[in-house]
Amino acid sequence: MPVVGACAAIFDERGRILCVRQQAGIGKWTLPGGHVERGETPAEAVAREVREETGYVVTVGDLIGLYSTPASDRLILVFAATAIGRSPWAPDAEIGALGFFGRDELPCPMYERTMLRVFDAFDGTRGVVRVWERELVEQAS
Repeated sequence: MPVVGACAAIFDERGRILCVRQQAGIGKWTLPGGHVERGETPAEAVAREVREETGYVVTVGDLIGLYSTPASDRLILVFAATAIGRSPWAPDAEIGALGFFGRDELPCPMYERTMLRVFDAFDGTRGVVRVWERELVEQAS
């Protein structure tokens, strides 16, 4: 059974996307999100994870894409989301920083596949399916 993750593409009024920096490992930047828990819909998981990781309260919109790596039993769903509120936020053991970034100013390091998901969001893509046949092995950039 694959591990299912759900992430949000949230844009600010200047058209920049929200990214978070993970504390684990080498501190990669990614979209806010996480695992879908038992009994939870992907949209519920996105809303919960975004709130936990960033303090933002969101409404979840269209599916941007489904990103699958069968070799590692991973499936990631990325949804468009709109911020409708925010509670106080501070860095913690999971997320060390966050910020909004333009397409040409994305933070590093970020996995190449994460960048593809971000570019799909910037491009207004909806319902794309991308499948990678092998596990990702990348250097930090």
